[in-house]
Amino acid sequence: MKKYGKHIISFALMLLFFLLGIVFYKIPQTETLASIFLTLLLFPVATFIVSMVFSKVYVKKLNNTKVADMHGYMLRHRNDAEETSVTLLEKLQQIRHITTCYTVLLALAAAGIAFSGGMSYATEGTLTVMNIYAAYSWLLFYFVCTRIPKMEPIVLNDEIPVLKPDEYPKIYSIARSAADALGCRKNIVIVLSSNCGASIVRDKDNYYLQLGIVLLSILSEEELYSVFLHEFSHCSDVNREADKELYYGSWLSTYNDSGEGRLFIIGKLFSFFDVWYMFNHMTYQYATSVYKEMLADADMAKHGNIKASASALLKTSYEDKYQWESGVEDEEPFYATEIPDPHYLRRHIERFKKAIEARREVWDSMVWCEILANNATHPTLKMRLETLGVEKAECIEDKSSAQYREEAERALDFADKKMYSSQESYHEYRKESYLEPLQRVEKWEENGKPILAEEYADVVSDLRQLGRNKEAEALCDRAIAELDCMSSPYAYFMKGCAMIHRYDKDGADLIYTAIEKNHNYLEAGLDQIGAFYCMTGMEAELMEYRKKAEQLAQRDKDEFSQANFISNKDNLSKDDMPDEMLDEILNYILSVGENIIQDVYLVRKTVSDNFFTSAFVIRFDGGTDEQQGEIMHKIFRYLDTYPKDWQFSLFDYVSCSDINFNKIEGSLVYKKTAQQTSFSNAVRNMKR
Repeated sequence: MKKYGKHIISFALMLLFFLLGIVFYKIPQTETLASIFLTLLLFPVATFIVSMVFSKVYVKKLNNTKVADMHGYMLRHRNDAEETSVTLLEKLQQIRHITTCYTVLLALAAAGIAFSGGMSYATEGTLTVMNIYAAYSWLLFYFVCTRIPKMEPIVLNDEIPVLKPDEYPKIYSIARSAADALGCRKNIVIVLSSNCGASIVRDKDNYYLQLGIVLLSILSEEELYSVFLHEFSHCSDVNREADKELYYGSWLSTYNDSGEGRLFIIGKLFSFFDVWYMFNHMTYQYATSVYKEMLADADMAKHGNIKASASALLKTSYEDKYQWESGVEDEEPFYATEIPDPHYLRRHIERFKKAIEARREVWDSMVWCEILANNATHPTLKMRLETLGVEKAECIEDKSSAQYREEAERALDFADKKMYSSQESYHEYRKESYLEPLQRVEKWEENGKPILAEEYADVVSDLRQLGRNKEAEALCDRAIAELDCMSSPYAYFMKGCAMIHRYDKDGADLIYTAIEKNHNYLEAGLDQIGAFYCMTGMEAELMEYRKKAEQLAQRDKDEFSQANFISNKDNLSKDDMPDEMLDEILNYILSVGENIIQDVYLVRKTVSDNFFTSAFVIRFDGGTDEQQGEIMHKIFRYLDTYPKDWQFSLFDYVSCSDINFNKIEGSLVYKKTAQQTSFSNAVRNMKR
């Protein structure tokens, strides 16, 4: 019933106004009234066209904006966050109210059309007229019903570890005290997560406070109170209006991804309003996120102990450093044991605490040199300590009560137990994440550890999956030394990442080399370099990086990103790839998938005067999704490491079936035949 609720309501509203039209069709001046209502028929049609045109113009304007100009626009808003938080919030409210008014007008149009239909039916008595009016009115009412924002209540399943108030009274009393200090009166539900963070979300009746078990295990009672103050600050009355827009933006994003939002007519009716709102919502979130975090930090200082607040923030920063430095040395993989480790979280926390003791001095020294990243959502620790008025970062003495410590220990056991019991698919995941990589690595070792351009990257990935990070890095060293520069960008990228995660700045040059040779590493590579420079406070290098990053991002937007998709709107033509090169590539493609590959197409997509891509399109005939995926992965690796400076793209035929390749001369470079004696003969036949 719930599934069809909007359909039923829409039909009922249509029927109501239709019957009213029948009842009141003899009232004086009803013909004039009917004419007025009838003109409403044109309103949805007109707005449909206008919305389509405006949304296309708006999106085109955004897409044509230079990367540097967009970055500058965003940063200006963030630098003026205090003013932006007011002006952009007002703009979001205005757009939402305009959308609401527009929705009401559509509802009135639907009512008017149904009323006019009833009057016409009463006058003329034809079923055809009735059906047209009724269908049109019902559709409009349905569109209106789908646009009523409704935030679904949060539902926690049994697998999620929820702390019960009667079992953890001390932790809940700390949370309640922090909530009361910020004027938050709703019920509190504390949910454990496996990380070292904290967050909060609320629905109509509850605050859902997510608390990382790692964080709980390293915080004192006072420090936890400070963290709770920070989280409840986000839900205080000061943020109530901003929360409305946050929830509406979240609903709108979910709605547009849903079946209703993707319906052609609905999407076009509201497309301009939605695009307009979502861009400004994105700008608002980006510009104010750091500012709002600092306001929450100020509430920590206002309502809590400043030293305890600073200590809590310092401890949370340790997790960032710990994660940054992980993955370089060898480590025990999660799925190494035949059964799940019932104390995995406890062992992880023990390792983390040992790392804190060993690295605390180094990590503390990094506090005052860190630079705020352009894509940061939180302030640097230095900024947060300055907000608190603290000049020295240090951890306070833990004076927690015995009850608090006992509850924290029980919470850890509870989280471990929940994590252990939720591993119903452990053996399946172990097979995929440990046993199969181990089997592939052992086979590679038995073959003498060869370095093959199209295969070494998968071996590196498998070694890292097994926790054998030093061997993976050594394999990258071999690839750099033994393979040509067009086949080794992955090795440069992984080696460079390993170096900067050991704080070796020369690793950035290797990542730049990988990006220069293969744009597939552009986004991840720039993220890694930028994070490293910001974390270590290398200001001069960061300034140079940001200039280079903008240039690379602009080229990626203009050219490289265009190679990631193909459609019938693109400039497609016959590809003039050398015959020897094509034969070599086709030989490999068929060596990994001849049995289930039906056709292979090759077209050239021209993006600009200076950039094109040779797009291979694979059409399968049979095979499972897993088999097809494996074949596509192998072909991708082969093309990605092909020893020639050439731009390739790879697509499954299903994803671009709207393209009529038969109209592109010479695009079909392979076709499976019933009696195919050899591949070379098939290729020669196709060329004839």
